[in-house]
Amino acid sequence: VSSKIGSMESLLTHRSQPLGEKVPNIFGWWPRWSEVIPQDAETGRPDSALIFANIVAGIIIGIRQGLSAIMTASLIFNTAGVPELSNMLGFGITMMWYSSTVSAVWYGLFGRLQYCLIGINDVIGILWGTLGAEVAIALKDEPWRIPSTQLALIAVSTLLTGMSSICVGKLGLGKIMLLFPAPVTSGFLGSIGCFIFKSSLQMSSGTRFRYLWPVDFGQFCKPQSLGRVACMFAMLAFMWRAPPVLQAKFPGNGTVKKLSPLVCQLLPLALFYMCTAAAGVSLETLTDLGWTYPEQGSNSPWALWTTYSLHSADWIFVFSQLPSLGLIVMMSILCSMTGVLGISGKFPVGPPGDPAPTDGIDYDKELITVGWVDLILGCTGGIVTFHRLGSTVQMRMDGGTHRLSIFACSLFCGGLFISGVPIGHLVPRWFLGALFMNSSVSLLQDALLSFRNLPPSKTTVMGRQLPSTQYFVTLACILVAIIWSPFAGIGTGLALSIFIFLVQSSHTEPVSGVTNGKRSVGRTKRPVWELQTLYKEGDRILLLFLQGYLFFGSADRLAKMFLTVTTGPREGQVQYCILSFARVVFIDASAAQQVKASVDKAARSGCQVLFCRMNEQVYNELSVVKAFRSPDHSVYQALRARGADANDIMQFGVTGIDTAGVNSIDPHLTRRATEDFNAVGSGIHDAFDTESDALDYCNDKLVDQYCYTPRVDWFKIAYRQACLTGSRLDEACFEAMGGLPEGTLGRLRPFCVVHDRMEHYTVLEGLEPTLWFIMRGAIAQLDKLSEEDLLVSDGGQFAAEVKGFSGRGGKRLRCRLTPGHVAGKVSFFLDRGVGLVDKEIIPFLQVSSRIAGYAEVWALTTSKWNDMPLDLRALLLDALISHMADDRQHSYLTE
Repeated sequence: VSSKIGSMESLLTHRSQPLGEKVPNIFGWWPRWSEVIPQDAETGRPDSALIFANIVAGIIIGIRQGLSAIMTASLIFNTAGVPELSNMLGFGITMMWYSSTVSAVWYGLFGRLQYCLIGINDVIGILWGTLGAEVAIALKDEPWRIPSTQLALIAVSTLLTGMSSICVGKLGLGKIMLLFPAPVTSGFLGSIGCFIFKSSLQMSSGTRFRYLWPVDFGQFCKPQSLGRVACMFAMLAFMWRAPPVLQAKFPGNGTVKKLSPLVCQLLPLALFYMCTAAAGVSLETLTDLGWTYPEQGSNSPWALWTTYSLHSADWIFVFSQLPSLGLIVMMSILCSMTGVLGISGKFPVGPPGDPAPTDGIDYDKELITVGWVDLILGCTGGIVTFHRLGSTVQMRMDGGTHRLSIFACSLFCGGLFISGVPIGHLVPRWFLGALFMNSSVSLLQDALLSFRNLPPSKTTVMGRQLPSTQYFVTLACILVAIIWSPFAGIGTGLALSIFIFLVQSSHTEPVSGVTNGKRSVGRTKRPVWELQTLYKEGDRILLLFLQGYLFFGSADRLAKMFLTVTTGPREGQVQYCILSFARVVFIDASAAQQVKASVDKAARSGCQVLFCRMNEQVYNELSVVKAFRSPDHSVYQALRARGADANDIMQFGVTGIDTAGVNSIDPHLTRRATEDFNAVGSGIHDAFDTESDALDYCNDKLVDQYCYTPRVDWFKIAYRQACLTGSRLDEACFEAMGGLPEGTLGRLRPFCVVHDRMEHYTVLEGLEPTLWFIMRGAIAQLDKLSEEDLLVSDGGQFAAEVKGFSGRGGKRLRCRLTPGHVAGKVSFFLDRGVGLVDKEIIPFLQVSSRIAGYAEVWALTTSKWNDMPLDLRALLLDALISHMADDRQHSYLTE
């Protein structure tokens, strides 16, 4: 047995053989037999040694849960110092044991993690204890209603937590709870720790405290009171000091390491009763002297449902506390999410028996599982439960790798619940106070020392750097909790988290990058004279890459940037400003109005603003304020391909588009062969799908304005006409553009296959490497992903789109080759030797719909190339080398 237990640590990371898939259900997941009972990896039979280890680990955690139940019940019912609530301690302990039993069984049946424990926690208990003081004040004239009203508050908050957890999980919003800034979360827990600290002193001394000092110093300084406080601090010191000493005395002993903290918690209690028994002090005497609580009524498990009735609760007061109950709900979900995060971070790989040990945790599904058990407990007299990080880690490290350990823990807690032991009468005040103090010191230590995990401030005092300004958020929460209550501290943290978000967002630059038309051109291949013009006049185009969430503050910063660009010394210089929304997740209505105002101001300065790469939400917000009025048809194709409904796209009455054409576009971008075409740069548009489309539009406007003057060479004019009207580029123009001697194409034509009137979207394919000489229209070089690769990227493991492929039917434009250019050069020369890595990396060629109604290309295959005269081959080779160098030059400038 010992050898099996000793080798357990190595088994924790063992990946078992395939055991089938997890089957989900409405509550979470159905358990599998391999997750319940440990099995021998070789024989597949139950492993008795590991079964024993799991049972022992579960019982040890069950003992800890039993102590935690006593502590949580004391926090809820004794914190306020109200007799009507203090008399409920025994009832409360029964309530906690019941909640621990049900929650452990539930997660053992339906939880995803076969080694995880959910249960009660003192963090939420102190909040209910704070509400208990308010109940006592509100019902001071009707004290008999105080117990039932306190129970009503617990029941309502538990039900609300259950319903909220299920809703948050179903809506997929679980991770939002993890977006609270770390200083705010530290402030939450520090606020609770501070209140537990005060409660521990109040409970052990029997004296009420205001802030952190006693209201009656005389009462506090009485011998009995000081004796209890001294016992509390003595036990606290023993719990801190004794376990390390024992572990150092017995190094390498796993049993000592495992059990010493628990033994050092229970040993002071045993010593206390041994001393009182030796001194002849009875339990009744201890009660009379205030060392223990009076015995309360029946401790039968049935007393949980028969002692108090919610009918006598003050429901008006209960519903008036809904804001405070909302904070309890928020803290419960936050604790559950941080618990799951901590557990999955501690154990990234599941133990043996897990059918999917490397799968990530579904946080939303975990919330749903916990939400259901909270609903059950809320209806049957229990309290809120959530993932227990510390207990789960301890149980798995002790050998609790399967659901058997969870059921063992539940069975132990269930035994305590059924037994009816009057534990509330047996546990001394100072013992509970020491447990409280231990928790409070841990919480306060983490909060007060959290500055170590934050970058230091740049401000120095006497040569020392001050902590980060975020650290003062934690201190503010704790200070407010000391002065008022934990609820006020949590509310302060919540308000500060919103304030921090607004401040950080307002200081976040909405522009992540900027370039101009001198350094970035569209993907339509242009001859060198056009590129020279664009390089000279390119600073008239400005391309801004926006990012993040755009709201009023960030949009205001964007507006100021617009003002800088379009006024002052640069006024009139920038003619086109392109806004890329590729990295913008969301834009609100106020930001959209700001953008619209900026567009209008820019227009008065002679600058046209163009929009591109908008998701559906951004498109809708901007179109409703008419920030743009004439989108290019590619915008609708992309939005429809991403799942947008045509009616949603059109509902804002954006003008300048063909609605019938938009509604005919199907989600799979099925192309229709047609001789109609929209030339690059044609029309008046102000919104495009991609940055390249917007740049091509602006490039064409600048080329028309600054390049083609009356003194331009004849072949340049012919090329421009071919691009604008879709006419054919004759052989003489082709030769002049490529520097070929006159008559070269006439000699080449007999060796080529002429493909005329090729329809749009026709794929150019050949049985052997082929050069394609473009005489009319354009050829698009496209990358393409398989449907399988696109699915994995869009909705599979990565839940993200492959850059550049979204909304284009799995295609991405590399380059659009216009008349006078040659396609297929890379594959033609590399495929003939051994230089081609893989044919899949070469873009495929397709007739473009943007230059002419159809295409005419000449196809020259490798075999025909070899048949040509050597001098013709030499002429073409020189020209093709120039073409490839020109292609490379164009790629330097492509966006």
